[in-house]
Amino acid sequence: MKIKKTIAAALTVVMLSTAASGVFASGANENISGGINGGAEETQSYLGDNESELLVSPSPGIFDDNEEGAEDVQPTLYPSGIQTAEPDINIESSSPEPYPETTDVPSEEPANDVMISSYQVNFSCQLDGWPRKDYAVFNICSEDGKILDSHTKYITDTESFSIDFNIPDSKVGTVFYLEVTGVDSIDYYSDNYPVPLTEKIPLYTYWSEPDENGDRVPVSSAHMTAHVRTQCPINIYADGEYVSLSSPAIFDGSYIIAPLSEIAGAIGISDCTYFPEYNSVKVKTGDNEMLVNIGYSYLTAFGSDINLDLPVSNINSLTYIELRPFIEAFGSTLEYYDNGSYIDIKLTKSPMAVSSIADQEARINESGVGSSTDYLIWVNKEKFRCTVFSGSKGNWKWVKDFTVGIGAEGRETITGVFEYIDYTNMWPYDSYYVGPVMVFYGNYALHSTFLKYDGTPYDNTVGAKISHGCVRCQAKYINWMVDNIPMKTRVYVTES
Repeated sequence: MKIKKTIAAALTVVMLSTAASGVFASGANENISGGINGGAEETQSYLGDNESELLVSPSPGIFDDNEEGAEDVQPTLYPSGIQTAEPDINIESSSPEPYPETTDVPSEEPANDVMISSYQVNFSCQLDGWPRKDYAVFNICSEDGKILDSHTKYITDTESFSIDFNIPDSKVGTVFYLEVTGVDSIDYYSDNYPVPLTEKIPLYTYWSEPDENGDRVPVSSAHMTAHVRTQCPINIYADGEYVSLSSPAIFDGSYIIAPLSEIAGAIGISDCTYFPEYNSVKVKTGDNEMLVNIGYSYLTAFGSDINLDLPVSNINSLTYIELRPFIEAFGSTLEYYDNGSYIDIKLTKSPMAVSSIADQEARINESGVGSSTDYLIWVNKEKFRCTVFSGSKGNWKWVKDFTVGIGAEGRETITGVFEYIDYTNMWPYDSYYVGPVMVFYGNYALHSTFLKYDGTPYDNTVGAKISHGCVRCQAKYINWMVDNIPMKTRVYVTES
């Protein structure tokens, strides 16, 4: 059935009922206004053999199957089985008036007979430079300035922390005040309070906003930002030469701590061997050994314990130790100069280290061993020691020495004069590898201790007869040699 696009038709269908099927029913003509010619249009109804099927004949002038431009319109099924085309009528409905907005009924202020007995202050730390590890003191005071409770916090980094103050029973609405020392400043809301404080920081108590049940609870807490105290630069010199540290010396309270291995190197001691199974470091020069246990407030120097004011700690993956007792145990001296904006620390070389270095230089220069490069490697099996020299035949100067592992009984490390002739990145095994590898004769090589494939130690043992004949070095030393020593360097291996 076709309908012209430009015609809007209203079709009235007269529902007819009959007592028997197959009977024609005559219906009254309906006048419909709005036709093309403005005249009445006739609608005829026919009830077929099935009472549920009502056929509607189109009115002349409205439906024209032959008219071009007409489009198909699907009939719509209404109740009682009547089908009709939907009229092209747009009925706009008006929106109902909106309901009045609801308003919250204000909650009444709770009766002020609730008492509070504690106040919590939560701190986020912000670091604006290198931290000066120190103790910060936090006091909570009454309005008249009386200290009600006090806490001391060891500030070491930028971790957040909380302090719970005990206070006398007080009504909600009471204002307390905070005193602080040991940090640079405090941020509270939009205010910044420089330390030392010129005014106390107010700590308010109040009732919370109502929850979904209308309940309110007393609030006695605050959140602040503490700017961690920073320090002026600490410059370290050894025998007049500036010591460059990969991680700086820092104040820890009134003490100065510094990276152990780098300070040892500054006073002439390069042999600092870490043993992960014991979490300890062995520091050695000549026949003098010191054992440093990380996390403890003492060190064992040459068989005797020396107490420390601060425990040995790990900072930035480096072992930090209290500076003065460490260097003085090896006979070095320390002078401290506070220049206001910076601090100078002047150290002297360890006489123990100076003596050991002189002995090694004398021994190697007397041997008459030369090298094709500016470096010479000497492995002393009796001392479990590898020493690197720079210079030339008869004029070798000590660079560093460190403890190594050598061949086990029956698989001894070969002795003699050799050359560094080959390099490989690693020798792999099932559960570990060794590498880098500096081959100096056949399958004899200097290489790392056993390392897991993630780079951590599998077996870090040195100072023992443990290998199949190679010279095992801890990773930092073999890596240093690979980076600095060229091929063809002489390797000198002796029994003692």
